[in-house]
Amino acid sequence: MHRDLEAAAPARRRSNGLRTRAEIIAAAERHFATFGFRDTCLGNIAAEVGIRRTSIAYHFSSKLELYTAVLETVFAGWTENLPVGGTAAERLEAAMTGWIDFVAQRPNAARLILREAVNAEPGTIAAFLRSKGGAPLEWFEALIAEGVAAGEFHPKIETQRFLSLMGAITVAHFAAIPWLSRRVPLDPLDREELEKHKHEILLVARTMLGYDGRHTPATSKEA
Repeated sequence: MHRDLEAAAPARRRSNGLRTRAEIIAAAERHFATFGFRDTCLGNIAAEVGIRRTSIAYHFSSKLELYTAVLETVFAGWTENLPVGGTAAERLEAAMTGWIDFVAQRPNAARLILREAVNAEPGTIAAFLRSKGGAPLEWFEALIAEGVAAGEFHPKIETQRFLSLMGAITVAHFAAIPWLSRRVPLDPLDREELEKHKHEILLVARTMLGYDGRHTPATSKEA
């Protein structure tokens, strides 16, 4: 009996440790999205979790490591669900509309990207790109190259400019539309508004990449 208790103790400690780590990441996500990397205080994160500030160091060696863990956690859901089947155009559009749904379900994703852009420094690789958040960018670059080689896409601008513009449109929309529509308030998370946004994004993408979209699945707005 005594040996059974001794054997179970490490498992319980590991479970408690994993739970605490997850709680730290969840609290840190809220703080980084609200205040940004520089103005986030680890002491405030620790207080929210109910632990000492020094306890964070047991799980994360630095504030940057915690921030990177937050980015990886936030964007893992979208990264792991990028489409794998269909033509280049079909995968591109599925990924873009999927991204809009993802941000609607997890608004902190857009806030974190906006803060990354604001705090960007020339010659410095952003933490977002060092984390799993950078994987979709490589995925899109390869997909567009594939579409060009197959004759599906006829881009009017360079790939990096396309990705920059699409990122700006999709991320800024959620932050800007509420105050741009003050006279007739709009909720960017409303299902009808999301479908309108998807339709608009696909129109822009088709124009910039030079394809007509006739062979890609229609969104509910187009149906």
